[in-house]
Amino acid sequence: MSVPTPADQLRFLSNLQRLLAEGQFVATYKYALLLALADIAIEQGDDSGKPLTVTTSQIAEKFIEFYWRQCVPYMPRVPTAGNGQVLRQNTGRQAAIIRQISAARVRCGDSLATAKRNAREWKGLVSKVAAVVQTMPLWKLQTVGDGTLDFLYANKNRGSVIELRPGIAYCLRHFYGLFGDLVRGAWVRYVRRNNHDVLGTTADLTEFLFGSERADLSTVQAVLCEVEGSKCFYCERPLRGGICHVDHFIPWSRYPVDLGHNFVLAHDGCNAAKADHLAAGEYLAKWAERNRSHASALSDGFARRQVLHDLPTSVRVARWAYGQASAVGGLTWLRGGDLIPLGAGWELPLMDMVAVV
Repeated sequence: MSVPTPADQLRFLSNLQRLLAEGQFVATYKYALLLALADIAIEQGDDSGKPLTVTTSQIAEKFIEFYWRQCVPYMPRVPTAGNGQVLRQNTGRQAAIIRQISAARVRCGDSLATAKRNAREWKGLVSKVAAVVQTMPLWKLQTVGDGTLDFLYANKNRGSVIELRPGIAYCLRHFYGLFGDLVRGAWVRYVRRNNHDVLGTTADLTEFLFGSERADLSTVQAVLCEVEGSKCFYCERPLRGGICHVDHFIPWSRYPVDLGHNFVLAHDGCNAAKADHLAAGEYLAKWAERNRSHASALSDGFARRQVLHDLPTSVRVARWAYGQASAVGGLTWLRGGDLIPLGAGWELPLMDMVAVV
């Protein structure tokens, strides 16, 4: 068995990027699963390029290690009433694995080492977590839109054992640092998005150190309302009482720069559903037309309120982001949980912008 070619390795990274950008994440389990596979590849795999067999019990042990610390209530730096709370790891009721591990922490005096030394306790907890792994993330990890991007392992939809495809363990080992940074970054963004009431506006350290100057979104909202009126850019329903989100049309996760023309107004539901996805081609055309027809009004409004803006750069970033998606057959967000292919002709609205910018 030979090691993956450079082209195979690039394909692995492109597929990982697609999975993180277009995959369906209703909980953090999939991030934990990706990190678990990387750790197991380091501990159990080699650099021969051969397949690697992994069991749900092995994955479950990693899950327990990852989530053990995260079951501790989050205490904000600014004192508030109460004793803090465990951060939500999914969009609904607290994740089952978090509940199981929280109960185990109580029984073991918060010590992971104690839990591991107690054979009966550890075996029972691993068994419970493994059952959730098999039911939830294992056979859904590689779901992208209505299909599967099963580049990591065959998506059999049943069983408690997977076999990493040839070359995957090698890539997980070879790109371990980069892989971990990408997955942990996506995990942090997910937790932040679903715990805003607890975390408030606390700045993320990565964003503080390496992000751009963040725009005052209330000021951006005022400019957009002046030009477009108070309606959601995506569903076009009125924004009742001025309650809305200012959405990065090209997601912050894809290109972390705040420029005025990249912002649109959105309902909470539309904003949450779009998340880190690129919007469908019809929205790209609408975004281009808005910036073309209201170029002067938007630029004047942004300048008056001291919002950074650069329409030519915004257009070039959009062409880059959608070009990347087009090159790999990526999916884009349409509405709700619907993801669709980008389709041909996506670049035409942006080409029409050349005369403007």
